[in-house]
Amino acid sequence: YPLRRQRQMCIRDRSVFPDVFLTPRLRAQRMRQGHLPFIIDMHANADLMETMGGTRDAAASRLYVAQNVSHWVEYGYGMYVLEDRHTGAMAGRAGLKYTVSGDHGAIELAYAFQPHCWGQGYAGEIAASLIEMGFELLPVDVLSAVALRSNAASRRVMEKTGLRYVGETSGDGASAKVRYEIRRREWRAAHAPASA
Repeated sequence: YPLRRQRQMCIRDRSVFPDVFLTPRLRAQRMRQGHLPFIIDMHANADLMETMGGTRDAAASRLYVAQNVSHWVEYGYGMYVLEDRHTGAMAGRAGLKYTVSGDHGAIELAYAFQPHCWGQGYAGEIAASLIEMGFELLPVDVLSAVALRSNAASRRVMEKTGLRYVGETSGDGASAKVRYEIRRREWRAAHAPASA
């Protein structure tokens, strides 16, 4: 769809996502202003933010939270803050967001975890849940995701959850980004019940 049509569709046919949902190991809570201290800490973590283009200061973190709170109001879905269900420790953030690239809009899957959570399968767990919710609750045929080309771990998560590489989006060298997508029909085919 052209940008104007997609934007109108996402607003007019908006479906509200739950404020809180659970995966086997994570509790996801709709991002709110009260999560700002955690987001500031995440954005200041050099190890984490190396996978996302560099650290952000407190002002950038305030803007990020404000934009995501507004996104929820406008679209009825957005970013969640994640905690470990068993320990209560803050783990990361993830969600779906409406983005604009050129003259087209897209709904993108996004996720980021604290370094102590890396390598435990949390990203794949939340990504699979968000893709399922996206196709069940939103009137879209494609969900996408973007990562730095050099972020091999994130690209593996995308591939394991059914997204396929579709090309580079922007940047050169260390800032080069790649786009992945999954189509509704592909997701349905992968999750269809086995026939008797």
